[in-house]
Amino acid sequence: ILGLTCDNVSANDVMTNELGYRMLEFEGQTSQIRCMLHVGNLVAKTMIRQFDLPRKQEIGELGTE
Repeated sequence: ILGLTCDNVSANDVMTNELGYRMLEFEGQTSQIRCMLHVGNLVAKTMIRQFDLPRKQEIGELGTE
């Protein structure tokens, strides 16, 4: 395992430390990446949102164009 991506829940710290003890090639806390996947997901959603079509305010406006 090169790295472990997880959120900031303290149970993940315990899991990371335990993996470090059980797997010699895993470096424990130094291999943990906190929230990186979640942050990447938020950035991607924000970038893609600019290409969304504007939403109609009322249902009655749909199909009038």
